[in-house]
Amino acid sequence: MSESSPARLDESEAKTPPVRDNRFPPGVPYIVGNEAAERFSFYGMRQILYIYVAALFSGFVADGQISPEAKVHATQVTHLFNAGVYLFPLIGAILADRLLGKYAVIFWVSLVYVAGQTALAFGGHAAALGNLDFAKMALYGGLLLIAIGSGGIKPCVSANVGDQFTSKNAHLVPRIFQIFYFTVNFGSFFASVLTPWLYKQFSAAVAFAVPGALMLLAALVFWMGRNRFIRVPPKPGGALGRLDFFASSLMTAPLLIGIYVAMEESEPVVNAATQSGLQALIPALGHVVSDYWLAGVAAVVLFALGVVIAQIRQRREADSGFLAVLIHSFVHRKERRPGEDFWAPARRRFGEEAAEGPPAVLRIIVVFSMVSVFWALFDQHSSTWVEQAKAMNRTLHMPTWAWDYWAFPAILLASVFAAFWLFFWVSNRRIPRAVILGLSGLIVAWGIVCVALQFTRGGTTTLELLPAQIAALNPLLVMFIIPALNFGVYEPLERRGRPLKPLVRMTIGMATAGLAFVAVAIIQAKIEASAPGSVHVLWQLIPYTIITTAEVLISVTGLEFAYTQAPRAMKSTIMGFWLLCVTFGNVLVAFLAPLQTLSLATFFWTFAGLMAAATVLFAILASMYKGKSYLQA
Repeated sequence: MSESSPARLDESEAKTPPVRDNRFPPGVPYIVGNEAAERFSFYGMRQILYIYVAALFSGFVADGQISPEAKVHATQVTHLFNAGVYLFPLIGAILADRLLGKYAVIFWVSLVYVAGQTALAFGGHAAALGNLDFAKMALYGGLLLIAIGSGGIKPCVSANVGDQFTSKNAHLVPRIFQIFYFTVNFGSFFASVLTPWLYKQFSAAVAFAVPGALMLLAALVFWMGRNRFIRVPPKPGGALGRLDFFASSLMTAPLLIGIYVAMEESEPVVNAATQSGLQALIPALGHVVSDYWLAGVAAVVLFALGVVIAQIRQRREADSGFLAVLIHSFVHRKERRPGEDFWAPARRRFGEEAAEGPPAVLRIIVVFSMVSVFWALFDQHSSTWVEQAKAMNRTLHMPTWAWDYWAFPAILLASVFAAFWLFFWVSNRRIPRAVILGLSGLIVAWGIVCVALQFTRGGTTTLELLPAQIAALNPLLVMFIIPALNFGVYEPLERRGRPLKPLVRMTIGMATAGLAFVAVAIIQAKIEASAPGSVHVLWQLIPYTIITTAEVLISVTGLEFAYTQAPRAMKSTIMGFWLLCVTFGNVLVAFLAPLQTLSLATFFWTFAGLMAAATVLFAILASMYKGKSYLQA
C-alpha cells in the first residue's frame, strides 16, 4: 500500500491489530524546529506591524498625536496582511498537492519569505532616514512577499507533520498536534517580547531584520531534515499539475478582487450604515456597483477562464480531485437513478473512494464557515487590543532580588531547557532524570536565596511594558492552558467514558471568545470614562485568558479535526480552506475598521454580538455534521 493510502484493513488484518509504535517519526524534530523559528519570524514582525504602520502614516509623530485615520489605516493594513497570509494557502495547497510536493513548496517559499522580511528591514531603515515614500513601497512589497511565502508554508506544514504517521503510530497524532501548537506559541512568546523592545531601543530596521534572520534559520533547519521526511508525492505532477495550479489560481483571483473592492469602499459603506442607517446604505452600495463593475467583470472572466483550464485538464486525463468530482456530478446530475444522491454519477465514474472526497470537504467547510468570526475577534490582539493598551497604565513595580536576580533569569533558563527537552522528546530521546532534577533543584535553591535577600535588603525595579508586548500573554497562556485542559478536563472525561468531542470543544470555544470581547469592551468603557493612564494594563489579563482558552478549544482542535476528516488526496487542500476562514475573519475586521472613529468600546461590543450569533449557528451546523476519519496507512 502506498504512503498516501488511507488506513483500510482487509479481513485478515482486522483480526490482528497493528503493532503500536510509541516513537515519533524521524522527520518530526525538523518540522517542529522549523515551525518554531518560522513562527518567531512571523509573530515578531506582526507584533510591531500595527504600531509601525500607524507611526509611518502619521509621519512618526508622538503617540498622542497619531490621527484617527492613521489608526484605522493601521488596523486595515494589519488585518489585510493577515487576510493575505491565510488566503494564499489555497494556492499553496494546490501547488503542493498537485505539482511540487509539500517539501519543495515549504523550502522554496521560505526563501520568498526571507526576501519579504528583508524588504521590511530596508523600508524601516529608509523611514529612519526620512524617505517615507520608499518606506511605504517597501512595506507593501515586503508584506506581499511574506503573505505569498506564508501561503506556501501554512497549508503544508500541518499536513506534512501528519503525513509522517502511519496506522502503527496514529495514536500519537493528537499529541504531536498539541506539541506542534505548543512549539508555535513558544516561539511567538519570545518574539512578542523581543521585537517591540528592539523597535523601541534600536529601530524598525533592526526589529524587522531579526525575524528575517530567524526565517532564514527556519529554512535551514527544514533543509537539514530533507532526507528524514516521508514525502507523499504530488499527484499528478508535470503538465497536468501545472494546469491544476493555473486553474486554481485563476479561480482564487476573484477573492483578491473582492477584498480590494471591499477595502476601497469600506469607509463610505460603514459610515453610511452607522450614521444615516439603511436609507443611506442602499445608495452607498449602489455606488460600489457603479464604480467597480469592471472589477466584477474581471472577476467573472478570471473565474471562467479557470473553469475552462480545469475542463481542458480533465479532457487530457480525468482525475478524481475536488473540482473534477464536483463538476462531473453537476454536469451529469440528470443521469441519477431514482433514490440516488447528487454524487452518484461521480461514484460510478471515479469510484466510491474518490467520490467520498468532495462531500467530505464540503461538510467540513460548512461547519468551519462560522469559525471566521472567531478569527475576526482573536486577531485583534495585534491591532485594536494594542491600541487599547496604549491608553493604559503599563508600569509594574517588581521586587529587585526576586525578579532581577531570580525570576527573570530562571524563566529564560527554564524556557531554553524546555526547548531542548521538547526537541529531545520528539527525537525519541530522553534527557536524564538526574539532569532535570538537578536543574530544578538549582533553580529552587537559588530562588530561596533571592527571596531571603529580598526580605533582608529590599528594593524594587520599575518596568515599563510596551503596548505590543502585552500580546505575549497569548502564547504564554497557551503553554499553560493546553496541559491544563488535557489533564484537568479532557483526560478525566475520557476516563469516565464521556469524551469531549471535537465539535463540542469548538462550540464551547466560540462562546468563550464572545465573553472575551465583552470583557475587553467593559475595560474600554472604563478607559474612556477615566483619565488617561489610570486603568492598569493588567486588566487585559482577563480578556487574554478568555480568548486564549477559546483559541486552544478551537484552533488546536480544528487542526486535528480538519486533518483527520479530510480524505487522503485533499489534506493540504482542506488545511487551505481552514486557513481561508482566517482570511474572511480578518477582512471583516478591516472592513469594519472605520467604526473605531466612533468609539473603540462600540467596536468591541459589535464583535461580541457577531460572535454570539456565530456561536449559535456553529452549534446548529455541528449538531448536523456526520463524517469519518482518514489517516495514512
